[in-house]
Amino acid sequence: MAVGLLPPGTLGNLTPDEEQKLQQAWIHLLRLCDAENVKDNSSKSVPDLTGELQQLMGDKSPEAFREGLWGFILSEHPDALVLRFLRARKWDVKAATAMLVSAVDWRVERNIAEAIIHTGESVGLKTDPSADEQGFIAQYRSGKSYVHAKDRENRLVYVIRVRLHDPGLQSGEAMEAYVLHNIESLRILMRPPDDKCCLIFDMTGFGLKNMDFHVVRFLVSVFEARYPETLGVVLIHNAPFVFWGIWNIIKGWLDPVIASKIHFTRKPADLLQFISEESLQNSYGGTDTWEYEYVEPVAGENAKLAEAGTRAEIQRERNALIDEFERETIEWASLAAGGSVGREKAARRNEVAGRLSGSYWKLDPYIRAKTYFHRLGMVVGN
Repeated sequence: MAVGLLPPGTLGNLTPDEEQKLQQAWIHLLRLCDAENVKDNSSKSVPDLTGELQQLMGDKSPEAFREGLWGFILSEHPDALVLRFLRARKWDVKAATAMLVSAVDWRVERNIAEAIIHTGESVGLKTDPSADEQGFIAQYRSGKSYVHAKDRENRLVYVIRVRLHDPGLQSGEAMEAYVLHNIESLRILMRPPDDKCCLIFDMTGFGLKNMDFHVVRFLVSVFEARYPETLGVVLIHNAPFVFWGIWNIIKGWLDPVIASKIHFTRKPADLLQFISEESLQNSYGGTDTWEYEYVEPVAGENAKLAEAGTRAEIQRERNALIDEFERETIEWASLAAGGSVGREKAARRNEVAGRLSGSYWKLDPYIRAKTYFHRLGMVVGN
């Protein structure tokens, strides 16, 4: 995609001022990681917020924060993650960095790496799953939500068929795990600049028995505070009369940025404004005949998760690249944004970021249980 077509404030399309703020955010993050040389660099011109930001880390050490930060980045270009938080806080570096630090701390506390990414859909293979594990995998089997095709802005389309949800059939904890697993799985499919999704709430057949305020509140909170700038557009489709009283409650919970992305649709013509006819399913008025059918986990598909020795070896290789990226970042952050020397250093740093992203796909089978998307062949790696 040509630079002129890239959304403003994203990878490859930053103003000098935006690049400078990205540099400053990285200085704050690397100080929290206690990265070598960051305190001896000309980044001294950037106010030191370490003490203030450390309060958002609880009692976590710099090593634990660093591990959590890179466990959040995973396969992404590291800047893509930081830029989402900067855009979410309108380029206020202090507020954006605090928001990102809080999100990293939250991920560690929620045990995202182990409970969500490492375990995931593998619970479908257990002979004696817990009630919450049964509730989690039942969501995938129900077909109440799925990803299929892309919209006119090249964003993945995620459909939620609300009529298939019964709040009484599983715990709130199981639903939270399902939401987080879906988001983390989607993240490995999305690449900048197409790193947002089109979310469709299909309200056809909705009744009060389907309403789950706990899940709605959780969705709002995670998209606002933990995965900002992930939603491209939200389509509430075919909402019945009974929904409008509920909507008056929900809209009061919404951040203005998220509220501005919500559109109400009713007819196929409304959806076709956002999704092309060939990408829209028959049931919504398009020509795509695809229907969701869950592909069950297969015995043995996660064998590499138990190979601790290989995982540690690959992680060491990745850690060496992280060290290199951090060194390059410290040097890049000390230069004036937009200058010829800065551009040269930025290019070198981007090359390291590319190798870092590629290295992740060697690690993925050793830290992530296979997902529905893996079994469909949608996850193609680097």
